[in-house]
Parts: sequence; structure tokens; C-alpha cells
Amino acid sequence: MARHLLVVMSNAAPGRDAEYNEWYTHTHLTGVLRSDGITAAQRFAISPHQLMDKGPYDYMAIYEIETEDLQKALDSLNSGSENMTMSDSLDLERTAAWVFSPCSERVEG
Repeated sequence: MARHLLVVMSNAAPGRDAEYNEWYTHTHLTGVLRSDGITAAQRFAISPHQLMDKGPYDYMAIYEIETEDLQKALDSLNSGSENMTMSDSLDLERTAAWVFSPCSERVEG
């Protein structure tokens, strides 16, 4: 089965990080994981230690998608979004999402 990653970069609405993190971790992740093909999720916060300047995003979520039909999985996510509880603590104007598919084998050290 093919494995893909959905990477979502986002920010909380100004001054609402605590509410945003509570909603994203305890409500939104659960809703997304109900979508066909999405098998796992993990959230990250930007580290104060960087190789370059901090970018425009404070948070990242990575969703693992396992499917032979990526478009069907994305359609399932989109159709399920109507049933997901959203929060205005998410700054939608400063949110981006991309899907990545492997272009090499995984290499370990």
C-alpha cells in the first residue's frame, strides 16, 4: 500500500494559542483520523532552535495516508470536513496544506 504525508502548517488566531492547541489536539485530529486512508497524525510546534530564520508558521501537523487511491482518500477528507468541528481559534488565512508522496526509498543511518 502506498504511503503519503499530508503536511499542514498553521497558526493560532492572535492570543488564542491555548484554545487552538486544545481544539486541534483533542477535537480536530480525531475528526481527521475518521477519514478513509488516514492512519496516523502528529502535531509539532516550532522549536526556538533553527538552522534558518523562523518561517511564517508556528505549528505543523503531519498526517499519514495509506492508500492505493490518494485522490479517493483526499475526497474522503474533504467530504468529512463538513462533519468536523472547526474553531475560529485557527487562523485560516495563515494555514497551508500539501500532500507529499515518496520519490525515493527510506534511508536510515
